[in-house]
Amino acid sequence: MAMNEASGSFAARLSHLYGNIRNCFQTLSELDELGPELQSEIAADLGIDRHRLLELNRLAANGAEEMERLMQALHIDPVEVRLLSPNQFREMQSNCSHCASKEQCRHDLGMHQAPENFATYCVNASEMNALRVQPDLLVD
Repeated sequence: MAMNEASGSFAARLSHLYGNIRNCFQTLSELDELGPELQSEIAADLGIDRHRLLELNRLAANGAEEMERLMQALHIDPVEVRLLSPNQFREMQSNCSHCASKEQCRHDLGMHQAPENFATYCVNASEMNALRVQPDLLVD
């Protein structure tokens, strides 16, 4: 029980840190103004390289919002996935941000049909299905 509390506390702090950093750079120009050295330091704090940080920042804040909405529709807790598998989460965000099926995805999410249809077009379908069988990542 103490281990879950400790890891939960660490996970909450990590999530809070990432959120704070993301909120600091609402526009691309703000991050660009920091220069390569500070960008690299921030990226290292997040466990990614500088080029990945810049790529993620360029993808608009809501560039992967469908991914989190789909996770919720599939009863997957996006916060837990982000905390327990941050590299996988970022890769899935990147995939989603570049997806050519966003219109279909948004339609299905809006019509509450995504759980039935996502596997036919979602670039993260195999990852989503793998997450769906992990009880620690599921919510009601």
